[in-house]
Amino acid sequence: MNLFSRYRNLFMSILHEERKRLTISIFCKSLYVFLFLKILFLWPVLHDVHQYSPYELRSSLHYFLYAPIKLAQFDLNIFLVSILILLLLALIQRVNYFISALIFWFSFSLSRLAFPIANGSDYVLNLFLFLSIFLAVVPAGKSDSLRNVQHVISNFAFLISKIQLSLIYVLSGFDKITSHAWRSGDAVYSIINLEYFINPNLPIPDNQTLYRVLAWSIILIELTFPLLIWFTRFRTYALVAGIFFHVGIIFVLSLPDFGIVMILTYCLFIPFEKMRNQSKTIISGDN
Repeated sequence: MNLFSRYRNLFMSILHEERKRLTISIFCKSLYVFLFLKILFLWPVLHDVHQYSPYELRSSLHYFLYAPIKLAQFDLNIFLVSILILLLLALIQRVNYFISALIFWFSFSLSRLAFPIANGSDYVLNLFLFLSIFLAVVPAGKSDSLRNVQHVISNFAFLISKIQLSLIYVLSGFDKITSHAWRSGDAVYSIINLEYFINPNLPIPDNQTLYRVLAWSIILIELTFPLLIWFTRFRTYALVAGIFFHVGIIFVLSLPDFGIVMILTYCLFIPFEKMRNQSKTIISGDN
């Protein structure tokens, strides 16, 4: 069997393997909880942004892409409450196409409305909210052929989600390793000396060698994580390293939303079904 056939068979097996229902549910609903809490936390700030920097729909394309903003222009509170209601509905039932699509559409519009205060976490969140539309759990009562198609679509979207997570690290690491500022440690020095960005409660010594070590440590993590995460043998170590990496970003750079949403995406690589089955086996054995 040649290499192409081998990888083709592997790809087809992934598309038709048993769907990770529990993993999908935990992944999607963790994103919904994150968005729910973020809206509550930013509620007054969103009102300030909407008042002082209102977004105007200027073309027919904008009217289509950001249609929910019309509701925000009528009453921002109604717009935000509508998103919260959608998120609550999504949390109390199975992941489905319709509500997942609405949540992405409203979140996408919210990010555009709050563009002056948006950051990388909003783009990452919306990316995975979009992919979550196709992860939906297959509803009962459908024909076998339709269920099979939905099954393949869900597995394919799950694979693409994992690849996208890896690409975020690969592209970020590649961008840094090709930058002289990062290789020399100057980028770390610049970040540490931004008073409005760095955590003032964490004094870091002024040492060029330390800056270079930190810079290369970040580069190493971002380039090795997306590789090791695919191997079961190294996955736990990679996940733990990634969690510590983002917790560091949360406390050192005061960027909680980005660190949290990245950690939530790790759900894609955690075998929740296997863990649940093992727990059932242990419980049955004790009985």
